[in-house]
Amino acid sequence: FRELIEILAISRNQKLPQPGEESQILELLIQRDGEFQELMKLAVDQGKIHHEMLLLEKVVEKRDNDIQQLQKQLKEAEHILATAVYQAKEKLKSIEKARKG
Repeated sequence: FRELIEILAISRNQKLPQPGEESQILELLIQRDGEFQELMKLAVDQGKIHHEMLLLEKVVEKRDNDIQQLQKQLKEAEHILATAVYQAKEKLKSIEKARKG
C-alpha cells in the first residue's frame, strides 16, 4: 500500500502525469484492498478456530483427569477385592480344617 501511495504521490508531483496511470494505481489499490479484506476474514476465521481448539484442549485435559481418577479408584477397588478374596480363601481353609478336626 505504501508503495502504491508513494507512486501516486510522485505522479501527482510530476508536471506531466502519464495518461491512465492514476486510474491503474487506483485499480491496484482497490484490488489490494480486496485481497487484504480476504486475508483479514481468513485471520478472523483462524482466530475462531484457534479459540475453539483451546476450549477443546481444556475439555480433553479435564477428561484425561477424570480418566486418571477413575483408574486410581479402579486400582483401589481391585486391591480391596484381592484382599477380600484372599481372606475368603483363608476362611474356607480354616473351616475345612475345623470340619476335619
